[in-house]
Amino acid sequence: MKTMAESIAAERLRWIKPILNKETSIEQMIKVCPFSERTIKYWLARYRQQGLAGLEPKSTRPKSCPGETPIRIKEEVIALRKKTRLCAKKLCWRMKGRVPERTIANPQGRRPGPEVPDQEDQIQIH
Repeated sequence: MKTMAESIAAERLRWIKPILNKETSIEQMIKVCPFSERTIKYWLARYRQQGLAGLEPKSTRPKSCPGETPIRIKEEVIALRKKTRLCAKKLCWRMKGRVPERTIANPQGRRPGPEVPDQEDQIQIH
């Protein structure tokens, strides 16, 4: 009875092991395999270079965000918004265009959604 693989790397190894053991060819494998020939060849190359660790999925998350607004500017924008209660367009003008209007409108970089009231604005129900 076949069991589920313990990890993604183990599952990938199951698919390429018959090719590594010369039991089948890549051409025969791709006829029954749900993955493309390119993927199988990629897994084979990574396994030959790095072993089982090469079959682990790699993160596609960026390691840095060079275009991100510096925290000091974000804090300045948030403080000005609280202090002046001006709209983004007026604050952009007041800051002499140092910060784009879009950053002023949304300094945290979040998508607009329902506003969550501050702790002091919440109504206490007893």
